[in-house]
Amino acid sequence: MVQTSSRSLAAGKALESIYRAALDFVFPWTCHLCSCSDELSRRGTAGNFCADCQRRLAQDIPYSCGRCGAALGPYSSATHGCIHCRSKPIRFDSLTCLGMYNDALRKAVLSAKWSYSSAGTASLADLLFQFRHEELRNYDADLVIPVPQSWAVRLRRRFNPASVIAAVLATGLGVRADEHILRRRRMTRPQKRVSVQRRFDNQKNSFGVRDGHVVHGKRVLLVDDVVTTGATCSEAARTLKQHGVKSCRVAVLARVLDGR
Repeated sequence: MVQTSSRSLAAGKALESIYRAALDFVFPWTCHLCSCSDELSRRGTAGNFCADCQRRLAQDIPYSCGRCGAALGPYSSATHGCIHCRSKPIRFDSLTCLGMYNDALRKAVLSAKWSYSSAGTASLADLLFQFRHEELRNYDADLVIPVPQSWAVRLRRRFNPASVIAAVLATGLGVRADEHILRRRRMTRPQKRVSVQRRFDNQKNSFGVRDGHVVHGKRVLLVDDVVTTGATCSEAARTLKQHGVKSCRVAVLARVLDGR
């Protein structure tokens, strides 16, 4: 019986190897960022970015704000937040990101966001979990919730990046992702068209919660693709806490350090 199972497992792995080789032959692998296609660059990587680009995307952040996730200098004070968030009414408890929204990461996020396929976003989410899994696991989340899109945005976009990222993180953490609990109650102006000073007002009372009993007393990991001022995630966290959420940490691909 055991011998038969071992043979079946070996046969399955052999078929998977043949299948992957066939796919690579028909659809040659290329890095989503630099477009290189040589096997040496791919070696040791599991996603859609070569080893060099993975290092460029997953930035080393030796000092960061515990409140908003912004990268800081070694002598910056962040006891009650940092210069980027100290004066803002942020309602989530902390933030984890792959890196700051610049250079290679900015290019990769924009390319993935406006792609017809969600594969690029999923690959970035894989990197987020790969390089920040310790922070994410230590939070011990009970539930992963993506920031929802409005119905108007859903009509224009093929997918919600936040939902894709949430699904990847939830799988890695071994918890449930639920994209139906948090919902948009009203239309808001796109944040990029609103001044930095008015973005919190723009998001006020824009979210609602379905089945509040599901989140009561839970530790929620709230997910989006990019955070700038934190207004959207802050309002979502405020709404969730009104329905009894115990704590709310945010996870995003990139953190913007200015108001652009």
